[in-house]
Amino acid sequence: MQQIEKYLYLGLVIMALSIIIWPTYYITGDGASHTYNAKVLFDVVLNRERDFYQSFYSINRSIDPNWMSHLGIGLLIQFVPGWMADKIFQIIYVLLFAYGFRYLISSIFKENSFLSFLFFPYVFSLPFQQGFYNYCISLALLFWSVGFYIRNKNRMDNPIVQFSLSFLLLCTTFSHGMPAIYALIIISLIWLFSNYLMIWQFQLVTLKSELARLALIFLPSAFIILLFMAKRGSGTVPHAWSMTKKWLEFLKLWTLQSTRQEEIYPALATGILTLVICILALLSKKFMQQSKPIALVFLVMSFFFLLSYIQCPHSIGGAGSIDIRLGFLPPLFILIFVASFVFKPIYKKVFIASSFLIAFAFLSIRFPYVVKANEIAKEIMKAGKYIDNKSVVMNINMDAWQQLPNGDSVFHKDGSFIHIADYLGTEKNKHLILLMNYEAEINYFPVNWAPLRNPRISVAGLIPGTYPPCGNPLDYEIQVAQKLDYVLLYNLRNYKSCTPELQGILDNEFYKVYTNAYVAVYKRIP
Repeated sequence: MQQIEKYLYLGLVIMALSIIIWPTYYITGDGASHTYNAKVLFDVVLNRERDFYQSFYSINRSIDPNWMSHLGIGLLIQFVPGWMADKIFQIIYVLLFAYGFRYLISSIFKENSFLSFLFFPYVFSLPFQQGFYNYCISLALLFWSVGFYIRNKNRMDNPIVQFSLSFLLLCTTFSHGMPAIYALIIISLIWLFSNYLMIWQFQLVTLKSELARLALIFLPSAFIILLFMAKRGSGTVPHAWSMTKKWLEFLKLWTLQSTRQEEIYPALATGILTLVICILALLSKKFMQQSKPIALVFLVMSFFFLLSYIQCPHSIGGAGSIDIRLGFLPPLFILIFVASFVFKPIYKKVFIASSFLIAFAFLSIRFPYVVKANEIAKEIMKAGKYIDNKSVVMNINMDAWQQLPNGDSVFHKDGSFIHIADYLGTEKNKHLILLMNYEAEINYFPVNWAPLRNPRISVAGLIPGTYPPCGNPLDYEIQVAQKLDYVLLYNLRNYKSCTPELQGILDNEFYKVYTNAYVAVYKRIP
């Protein structure tokens, strides 16, 4: 049965990957921006038009979380086109998550690896669709880090084991701080729950030795996290939702719905299946005794994530969308909690079959719109032929949701088209300054604005996410005492309040060199 299960799992993983592999572009909110900034980072480091880039950008020299996607994609761009580098990174993430989740569950109780079949809704969660690559891959690395600790917690006196765990935690931290903190808490709690007798009996010599060892393993990650927190501060922005609204959305598992409204049905099925397997586990009362402390840790973490989600503000220390990052963790960690129970073979078969049906339902709903998004992305990318190398481009997004002629939009749950035009700056032999680069104003990303170059100073109303986009591109020319080379309008949509004024400026100061249904390129009149 274990051998058959491995092949079934591989089949499910391949089915999950199909939605990324089939289209040229699998569109995510921040994915194109990460890819563009990764190219800029490596171009500057490798001295490819460094002077051109450095007239607008500076490189962050701090060691911060949120760099993993830029390093990974940047390395890939040295060998493949930008769009393919993004796709490969997405594939790596899915593989790391799916097999990391399975690795962690198998580390608790190998016979319960069947629980990992429900990975699909969680791997394609709303954070991934929004392009939170660093957070997502950090969560995947959490599975590997914690799973490795569980398998080797009795071998922590081995230097190779110590180094391996410290390295896994460091990779988790370098990706994103939140899952890294969770990993440190989980490992600490597992150690605490597993060694309570030693603590109770005041075995001080052994306690000091083990705590010192654990602290040494944690030190590199903890140091980076503390430096990052000191840099960003702890300021918060209140959440707009009421407690009631948060609860209602949680019960609908809204963070598993990443593209269309219809996804509420497989999302609810995911919640019901998780609840049923949890009830069956509790009713059976059959624990793997050696896994009991571990089960308690993941139960505690599930309640911790739920409480954190209900109480969280919109942002902490400049990191936004905290609720989106937390909303799917309670049911996910409940699945890990029940991995310590013993299940009847029939339950396993029904769970695997149900997981396949849920994955198929999600795919059936998403696939047509992912393909449609790819077709639109190809149309937007045609603009690249009409933009010269070493140009400064004001890329204005008119509609992140990509409204269709019938009034519908490609995606309902996420404005995934918000940074799509950033792919234009990822072509290997083209070097562009894309001014609506939101990452460059966030100091923990690798590429930052040079002094007085941030467009938000003069044209904040044109920044992606502001609809309708209002402002005068010529104000930025005054700000930097330099003419723009191009203005790019994409995800074309008319707004009564701003479009006529913007169009008038473009008609007077620029001339149109290309247009289609989704993009228009205007070149500055010399």
